[in-house]
Amino acid sequence: MGKRNKNKKEINKDAWLNTYADMITLILIFFILLFSMSTIDAEKYKKLVEIFNPAAVFETTGTATESDGATSPDEDITVEEIVDLEDLYQYLSQYTKENGLDDAVSIEKHEKAVSIKFMSSIFFEPDSSRIKAGGQQILADIGLAFKAVEPTVKSIRIDGHTAQADSPVDDRDLSSSRANEVLRFFQNGYISDPSKLLSVGFGQYRPIAPNDTEENRAQNRRVEIIISETDDFFTSIETGSDTETITP
Repeated sequence: MGKRNKNKKEINKDAWLNTYADMITLILIFFILLFSMSTIDAEKYKKLVEIFNPAAVFETTGTATESDGATSPDEDITVEEIVDLEDLYQYLSQYTKENGLDDAVSIEKHEKAVSIKFMSSIFFEPDSSRIKAGGQQILADIGLAFKAVEPTVKSIRIDGHTAQADSPVDDRDLSSSRANEVLRFFQNGYISDPSKLLSVGFGQYRPIAPNDTEENRAQNRRVEIIISETDDFFTSIETGSDTETITP
């Protein structure tokens, strides 16, 4: 009886601890990987995918570059963050949406300029060149944005436009007066170099819609501002594939 007990192989009851320890180690490694990926790095992610699946094809939609100070197009931007015309375009686009101005303001981004088109009713009463209180607030907000990019731009042109309609006020005078009022507003608190400012009154002679309905005439009554990196005030802004537009 005792002899059989001596020859019997002893069972290691603690062998399960080895498997348990291996599992805990793997879980720890997994969480370390998750922690290291908390800030996503495209190159690290690519290597991780290749480790688990060498045959996988990793494609990216763009090349990562170091930040140059500009704000991402998907992020909100403040006046203090504006450094160039790209930022200005983004800020103005954001501003019009936040303030419910989409139906009255159109913004275009060009290669070396940004243009903003306002319906005159935002700033002026009919047949008047005096800026309304609400219009002054909008111009003040825009003026701060212009001030931020003034060092990088060479010209700011303000165009006044009226519509073909019966009015006791001369349309040339009215469009010129309105453009001058906007110019003086910027000059008297936002743009330090007046030589960069120019105002032009076109009257009714550059319509963007037929003058056959009141709705179309309202579109023609407008103020356009072109802020440019060039010093040629009269260079035409040509729309094309390089132009982004926000329209009503």
